[in-house]
This record gives sequence, C-alpha cells and structure tokens, in this order.
Amino acid sequence: MAIHQYKVYHFYQYLEILKYIGESQKTSPQIPPVLWSRGHRIQSWNLRPTLLRSVDLNPIGTGDSTSARAMAEELRKQHYIAKNYHFFDKEPKTSLEWYEVMQHHGVKTRLLDWSESSIHSLVFALDCFFDDKQYRSSDRINSSPCVWVFNPIEWNMKALNLIINNDNIIHMSVDCLYKVIEKDKRIIKNRMKQLKNAFNNYISVTSSEHLKSIFNLNCFNDMQQSNLITLLKSGELYYCLFYLLSYIYMTTRQQKISEIMPLSIVESYHSERIRAQKGAFTIFPYYSEEPAFTSAANMGVFLDSMEYMQNGDKLLYKITLCNPDEIAFEVMNAGVNVSWLYPEMPVVANAIEQRKIFC
Repeated sequence: MAIHQYKVYHFYQYLEILKYIGESQKTSPQIPPVLWSRGHRIQSWNLRPTLLRSVDLNPIGTGDSTSARAMAEELRKQHYIAKNYHFFDKEPKTSLEWYEVMQHHGVKTRLLDWSESSIHSLVFALDCFFDDKQYRSSDRINSSPCVWVFNPIEWNMKALNLIINNDNIIHMSVDCLYKVIEKDKRIIKNRMKQLKNAFNNYISVTSSEHLKSIFNLNCFNDMQQSNLITLLKSGELYYCLFYLLSYIYMTTRQQKISEIMPLSIVESYHSERIRAQKGAFTIFPYYSEEPAFTSAANMGVFLDSMEYMQNGDKLLYKITLCNPDEIAFEVMNAGVNVSWLYPEMPVVANAIEQRKIFC
C-alpha cells in the first residue's frame, strides 16, 4: 500500500495535518480542496462497506450475473421499506435513497459513509471516549482510533477515466439496452467515443471546480422517465456518462476489481442525523470473484477495500490518533461532543448530564 500515514498526539496536531493535506491538494491559493473523511475506532478496520464485510463474494450459482450480495441487499431493502416507510414525511423514491437511509441506521449496504467535515469524523473515531453507555471500558482500552482522509474529486477522476477508457464495458452497456436496433446502438457507441475523446476537458466545471466529477446517481431516474434512447443519441454527452455509471453501480452486473473503483457520490439528506453528520458516500459495485481476490483474502488482505486498490491507494491519507483520551478531552474543550453526530433528544440530554471524557 502507498497510503500517506501520520501520527498525532493532540488536537492541534490533527488540524496541522489536515492543513498540510489541504495545502498539498489545492489547485488555487484561495480555494480549499474538497476533502472527505471517515473515523474508525480501530485503525485495522478496512475501508469496505458493511455488505461486503458480511456477505461472501461467491455467486449464487444461477448462471447469471446475480450475486449473493445482490440478493442480500435487495431483501434488506424490501424488509426495511415494508417496516419503516410510515416514518417518513418525504418517502425515499429510489433504491439508492433507501440505501442511504438504511446505511445510517445500521442496515448492511454497498455504501461506505464519509463526512464532508473532518471534525465530525474525528468525533466518530473517538466516540467511545464520549459515551459511557454504548461503550465499555474494554472498548476504550482496546481502541486504536484513526481518521481516513481523501480527495473525492481526484478519486473519481481516476475511477471515471478507467470507465470511459474501457471499451468492453462501453460495448456491454450499450448492447444490453432493451429493444434497441443495431443502427441506434452504433450511434450511441459513437457518442460514447466522443465523450471518451473529450472527457477530461468536458468534465471540468468552470468556476465551480469543487463540484467536478461528484454526482448524485439518482439523476438517472429522471432519464428513465423520459426518452432514454433519444437522450443517449442526441442529448448532452453527460447523459451517456450517467447511463454508464448507472449500468455499473446501480445494476447487479458484476465488475472486475481491477477495472472498476468505488465512486464518490452525494445523496439527498433524508434525516437530521445524516444532515448533522455532513454525510457523503462511496458506492461499491457488485464485484466478481477472481482468483487473486480469494488468495489475498485468505491472508487477510481484501482487494475490494479502498486502501488496497492499486489505482487509488496513493490518494488516501491515514491519521492515527495516539493518546486518544487526551485528544478527546481537547475536542470537548473546543465545544464539540457526540450531539454533533446524533442530534436526537436523548443524545443531547446525555451530553448535558455527562460532560466528561471516559477512560
């Protein structure tokens, strides 16, 4: 792994490392880079979503592209919708919106949570030192917290270039369009070629570079409601890109780990908790089982974890929090506590009554 690694012993050092990362990533003196972060209580935990950790890669054996993970995720979604839809003033409309809500309430999905706030991620990593009810003393003794940081724009540009330059994926995505004549498929493939040739310039967003390459995949839902083929043949080129992304990340077709990276995405906030946590996500495709993956997994190395992906590991920063109880004290002294993460009334009440660091 070629990950950038740092150790900090105090809150101010954490802020200094973040400043250093920001300085190394910025492209303009006056525009801070976009950085997402994720806090872990145990630094050995992988950057893999919960569904990948709990459901094996082995396919069901039906002879098609459906995997055990696809079935596991779909059943979870169906049961969650059946038992929770009445709690929503504004019900999620798409599978991805449901995954977002499920993920933030402990249901296993292909989404990996990140935060747009490095302070919120720090509190996640140190959560056990703020909460004596949820965590035991042994959790604090055995904790080895860290915060992961990465630039989602740089990550996505690598991921998107891999996709747009993969002729096989482009051909497969177009060939699977339902009831489309070959002439129209050829036109769409030529449009994909135009996108490929112009991609790096086309993807730039003048005066709004902080939005570059980070999408909300629910936009494809709007395409499906209109004339998809017409949009792919003669609409803006970004329709071709959105279709490709939907084909890869929102269907159950299996992808090769060596060819497809997780994608950084934004989602509509469907709860105050997600809003409070400044939530963002990486979505993982359904990966196919490959001999290299099985061999590595037997040695405890998971190639579908972000830190082991050869195309992205250099973009990751790992900040290990040494002396975590002292850092937690300094964070609370700065006015931050777990109510920043969980704005529900019982958590806020507990933060009022239990203003202390547990060791």
